[in-house]
Amino acid sequence: MLRRTVDHTDQSSEFTKLQRPLDHFRARTKRLQVHPAERTVLWVVCIHLVFLPWAIGTMRPWGQIISLCLAALSFVLSLVPRNYTEDHTGAASFRLLTFPKLLRFPIFWLGLALLGLVTLQGMNPAWMYATDGRLFWMAKLPYNEWLPPGVDVPFEQWGPWRMLVIYASAWLTVCAIWIAFTRRRTVQLLFMTLAFNGLLLALFGIAQRMLGNGKMFWFFESPNPSFFSSFIYKNHGGAYLDLTLAVSCGLASWYYLRGLRRMEKSNPSGVLVFFATCIAVSVLISYARGATLVMLLFLLLCIGAFVVHQIITPSENRRPVIVFVLVVIFAFFLKTGLDALRSREAWDRLKAGVMREDLSLEMRERATQASLEMLQENWKAGVGAGSYRFIFPIYQHRHPDLVERSGQRMYWEHAHNDILQMPIELGLTGMLLLLAGGAWYAFALVRSYFWENPLSGSVVLGLVLVAAYGWWDFPFQCPAVLITWCTLWTAITMWTQFEELNLKP
Repeated sequence: MLRRTVDHTDQSSEFTKLQRPLDHFRARTKRLQVHPAERTVLWVVCIHLVFLPWAIGTMRPWGQIISLCLAALSFVLSLVPRNYTEDHTGAASFRLLTFPKLLRFPIFWLGLALLGLVTLQGMNPAWMYATDGRLFWMAKLPYNEWLPPGVDVPFEQWGPWRMLVIYASAWLTVCAIWIAFTRRRTVQLLFMTLAFNGLLLALFGIAQRMLGNGKMFWFFESPNPSFFSSFIYKNHGGAYLDLTLAVSCGLASWYYLRGLRRMEKSNPSGVLVFFATCIAVSVLISYARGATLVMLLFLLLCIGAFVVHQIITPSENRRPVIVFVLVVIFAFFLKTGLDALRSREAWDRLKAGVMREDLSLEMRERATQASLEMLQENWKAGVGAGSYRFIFPIYQHRHPDLVERSGQRMYWEHAHNDILQMPIELGLTGMLLLLAGGAWYAFALVRSYFWENPLSGSVVLGLVLVAAYGWWDFPFQCPAVLITWCTLWTAITMWTQFEELNLKP
């Protein structure tokens, strides 16, 4: 690969001399206004993304319908034509139509095809849900074998139509961000909102551990006793907090490096490190072992990148005293917080899982083996989005150890392996669409040299680690995690491109 003409690792003394007059010029230049239409879309998108985790992870139909309405509103507002004036452009006025940009967005067409696939699955049921009020079973139906099959189940029981609502919400939000956001500052404010929301969720989870009465929000009886913060399932909460941790660390790094270039006396990097510290503590005490391992690996890689940066940075641009003071202060805070929250139990649970001292990991491996058999028989057409829980009992009964445990019958709503469950439900066509979307994001990020930007590198690393986490859990079955994860791919791609434009000579 050819090297870029701009070398960001070589901060020479000539660059430092040029930076002072440039900073003086920036200080005297009036900041261009963000267009009111763009600000409105930002508000709606931020409200939507903040709503997702607080609505108990958006696991209930009411939350998913509200999410779809907010996503549709942001999409419609993003298509409204805009009249730009000199206050917005610093040059001539013009009228902007956003619809052509939408048509050039590959994710728009890929997502539309995926929604069409799920719609066909819902209209072509091969199984029908039946129950006597105590047990349920699936009755075989005649269906068109040339079309992707699905199941006919009540909306509240999931199935293709429920998943269509969730996928549509993610698709509309992604498209709205892509066509509505034209300024780097808008994307920056979106990231700041997600980081702050992660802090609030983390503090709420910490307060819950210290003062909780065994109920969600202190009054709601959770259907799952292993809840954390506003999430019914602690592993979903841990995965979501991992995403906000990546955003917080990326913002802290970006502000820190920008402060070095501009020789700023202060910047928000220290506050964002505080955000990251609180979020990391909450992930640990959530007892979500997979999310904790993701968090530890992410922080280890970030610390390694910071050490490398300090080694290659010219001595005149380093601030070792400030870095040392920040490390001491936040290390003290981290230790004090962990001691106060009796984190030893969290470490013991993590050790038990890693050392296979309980059956959790072993049972998931057995479920994965049964799911592989299910995939081998349904890899072409799939069984229908949101339909795994209804068809898996056929394969579950081939493995008696998955049917009953300690005298109780076991019901597997998910495969505990999203990497397998998605192709089982969506089939070959659906996976090709998802892989094409991922390839487009990867190409766009690599073309913009995302690793040279601290925020881009941090967020992409967090997104990849959470995706890898899906091999032994099901974070993407939580709409709050899925929609936020998809949104971050689009936002960080736009951020990287905006940053590249600012660096061009």
